[in-house]
Amino acid sequence: MSHSYPIGTKAWQPDATEGWVASEVVERNVDGEKVTLVFALDNGETKSIQTTLAALNDDDNADASLPPLMNPSILEASDDLTNLSHLNEPAVLQAIRLRYAQKEIYTYSGI
Repeated sequence: MSHSYPIGTKAWQPDATEGWVASEVVERNVDGEKVTLVFALDNGETKSIQTTLAALNDDDNADASLPPLMNPSILEASDDLTNLSHLNEPAVLQAIRLRYAQKEIYTYSGI
């Protein structure tokens, strides 16, 4: 499934200290085929990513510069990881972190 990253889209950004930091698209500039996405990170930083319209519309999500998408907050501490809308490394780690904080350490992950 392709994702166009409109303003308000929440995504994970890699971070050397925390591993992953939550972010949100605050600006999206399209200049012909080129697209610039500006993310506001939860740690107060901003990050710009250059991509193309073709990469945003690619069903294979082959553009490695695009950050993994976040799940809706209602799913973040799901006891069944197969329920996650976006099954990616930071989403799984976030679910496990939240469940651990709630002292609900067991998580189902499929067969």
